[in-house]
Amino acid sequence: MEFSSIGAEDSLLEAKSRLDGNDVLVVWGREKIIGILTEEHLEKQGNCGQVCELDILVDPSPVKASIWKPKYVIVTEDGEPVLVSHEP
Repeated sequence: MEFSSIGAEDSLLEAKSRLDGNDVLVVWGREKIIGILTEEHLEKQGNCGQVCELDILVDPSPVKASIWKPKYVIVTEDGEPVLVSHEP
């Protein structure tokens, strides 16, 4: 999936412009990834952190991912997201 990043406190208007050309936005809290934002989330009210999808796992083991079955899995390298995948 094509993705970019956005802060939890950023507006949905900013998210709309950053989603252009991307499938999802990785939403950052102060220091950690807290969720995923998609086009469907833009219809809600609030900021990016309030409306993002929280059903994610960051760097899970294959066993943990198969047990928890999150909507999104985010793989990081040196703390930065490098891959986002959606549940099958």
